[in-house]
Amino acid sequence: MDEFIRQYISYLRDVAGYSEKTAISYEHDLRRLESWLKSHHMDVTEMTEEDARAFTVSLYEEKLNPATINRILSANRSFFHSLCETGAVSVQPFKMIKRAKQGRRIPVVLTPEEIDKLLNCPCNDYTSLMEVTMFNMFYSTGCRLSELMDMKIQDLNIKGRRALVTGKGNKQRYVFLTEKAVKMLEDYLPERKRIVEQTKTADDGTLFLNKKGKKLPLSTIHIIFDKYRVNLGLTKKFTPHVFRHTFATHLLDNNADIRIVQELLGHESIGTTQIYTHVTGKRLENIYRDAHPHGRKD
Repeated sequence: MDEFIRQYISYLRDVAGYSEKTAISYEHDLRRLESWLKSHHMDVTEMTEEDARAFTVSLYEEKLNPATINRILSANRSFFHSLCETGAVSVQPFKMIKRAKQGRRIPVVLTPEEIDKLLNCPCNDYTSLMEVTMFNMFYSTGCRLSELMDMKIQDLNIKGRRALVTGKGNKQRYVFLTEKAVKMLEDYLPERKRIVEQTKTADDGTLFLNKKGKKLPLSTIHIIFDKYRVNLGLTKKFTPHVFRHTFATHLLDNNADIRIVQELLGHESIGTTQIYTHVTGKRLENIYRDAHPHGRKD
């Protein structure tokens, strides 16, 4: 199975255009099945639907959450689909395995007041300037973490106040820049150039660099978010994806069409975007007060 996994992950990276992070996640989930097969002295080519059910039961027995189980099942379903297409196996054992039922979680969203504090934090040196510029870009564009960290200077059109983003499956879309984001970029880019010259690092155009002129590791980004969460006294979860949730929710709160929000987020399905309609309390309250005979304030 090891060779099958290697070939499949190579296909995801080199042909399907999956990000490194996604490819690693797929491999991790496939290795879980590989380990299970080894423990049952079974070869992948012998696996039946009954075996797939037994593997799925083992996931429940580990008390994994439904989202994790569904991710593992999805990865293995896609893997076996590929094996069937190449003729390596003749049976798709995961085809009839049902997804785990999961409740819909309401995304964590920052308030406008919390956003204002974050976007207007003082910038006393290069590092803080880079961090606050990054926050402004997250909120302005609604980008995923990988999308913003892979963004190049040449993807920016500051005069046109927009940026080209390469999302999942190498699909591209335009996102837009607020006046504040543009102002932060105008302050940040000359300092970034200075850092590159000072550190004499090879410049591939990556937008956000640390003070050593290097691309930001994911671990550093999470440390940055934890630092600001503590410094600003935020009691709720604060991650790059929370900015994305907040971006979408604030647009809907201000009467943006959900299909426009879908396009800006790069969602393939409108169903993925609809989660945000459950958290737009301000909008619902305003509609209620305008429409309910006894809800109006005279």
